[in-house]
Amino acid sequence: MMLRVLSTTLVLTFAVVRPCFADELAKGAAPSDKVRQHLGKAAVDVLLRAEKAEAFLVGDIKMEKAGADGTVGGRLLLGKAIPMKNDVAVRLAQALLADDTYFRGDSKGTGKAAVGFRLWTSRKERFEFSCCLARGNVWIAVKDADGKVIAQGDRRGFRDDRASPLRTIAAELFPENEEVQMQRPKTPPDSKPAGATPKADSGPFEPGAKVIKLADGFKFTEGPTSDVAGNVYFTDQPNDRILKWSVDGKLSTFLEKSGRSNGLCFDADGKLWACADENNELWKIDVATKTHTSVVKDFQGKKLNAPNDVWVRPDGGAYFTDPYYKRSYWTRGPEEQDKRGVYYVSPKGEVKRVDGDYVQPNGIVGTPDGKVLYVADIKAKRTYAYDIGADGSLAGRRLFCSMGSDGMTLDAEGNVYLTGADVAVFNKAGKKIANLAVPEQPANVCFGGKDQKTLFITARQGLYAIQMRVAGASRQ
Repeated sequence: MMLRVLSTTLVLTFAVVRPCFADELAKGAAPSDKVRQHLGKAAVDVLLRAEKAEAFLVGDIKMEKAGADGTVGGRLLLGKAIPMKNDVAVRLAQALLADDTYFRGDSKGTGKAAVGFRLWTSRKERFEFSCCLARGNVWIAVKDADGKVIAQGDRRGFRDDRASPLRTIAAELFPENEEVQMQRPKTPPDSKPAGATPKADSGPFEPGAKVIKLADGFKFTEGPTSDVAGNVYFTDQPNDRILKWSVDGKLSTFLEKSGRSNGLCFDADGKLWACADENNELWKIDVATKTHTSVVKDFQGKKLNAPNDVWVRPDGGAYFTDPYYKRSYWTRGPEEQDKRGVYYVSPKGEVKRVDGDYVQPNGIVGTPDGKVLYVADIKAKRTYAYDIGADGSLAGRRLFCSMGSDGMTLDAEGNVYLTGADVAVFNKAGKKIANLAVPEQPANVCFGGKDQKTLFITARQGLYAIQMRVAGASRQ
């Protein structure tokens, strides 16, 4: 493959709209036969007379109960209503009535990134639907003033490309929701420069600095970490290799046949630890000889789920996350571990699970003094902090922030960098202080370069970087 080196599920809520949507909708063309066929006459009639709309968090597809009370479009409500501005509400109604919004009859929706809408008329009739952004499916219900279902539709597909108006509106309404932002429309490449510039008050970023694409042509980049000189090693996991971006700006392949390595971390002795996903092992690689030792092959006689990310503390003990992402190249059987958790490997090689209370643990990093560990539960949208014991045990588990993360790093001021739709920066207190947009969705981050003042970002098919005001933590 040629490489190029370059310089939750939710529901929406609207405020009262007066005059009704019909005044704005009447300015456009009448709904087509195609729209009426997809939505049904009752749904179109309610939409044309709607005066307000609302939205909430909703449960996943397994919780669908068509037409039942306490649902929106069949999915159970989980949160409070969120008000929407009139112009956005009108845009939603216009999108629902537009001919090119719909294109097929069944799209097999999922529980991921679902949004739901409920629109009301002055007669208390309501049109509601749940909408899966990831797959482009909706489930419709129309109810009368007494809440009785008078019409309902099976899953009706909407345009599921990145420019879908439903994705655009959802992204505007829920800027902090990771799953929705993953489905947001992408800016066309020719309308965006090499990178985005953080705001002037972005704190850790160098004023005026921009995200630069260093290289592309990969399949999926992950696991960046830097050695003591500032060279950055990262993985192209599907292509089974570890690459190196040197301090003089050169890209090279460090290791082929890397055990499908994912997360990486250097220890104090210069050994490169790798989460070797191919056989669900944790490796330690000698950089000089490019040979490896399998530090962990199993736990209590059972195969690990799939080590994902690793952090080595100053004394040589290591923590790693063990979620479960099924791989096409596995020949193994079903998941063997009874929990998806966090593990500790002592300097002597003893392994123990230090926390198994996770949905899908992923990013992990510790402080340079080895006293605090941060672990992200990407699926639960939570990141936790722990106090690290001398024996490797963890204590004082506490919520650090309400965001999960694929990868993590720290800077010299103690700020924590998480990855989701963008790169988000949190201070020690768990308060978000900065956000950095990247042309491709970021997976992982680390500091590197001769002065450790460059933030490197692995993002899908590319490797990116931005100059920083603050240096990285002395150990990552």
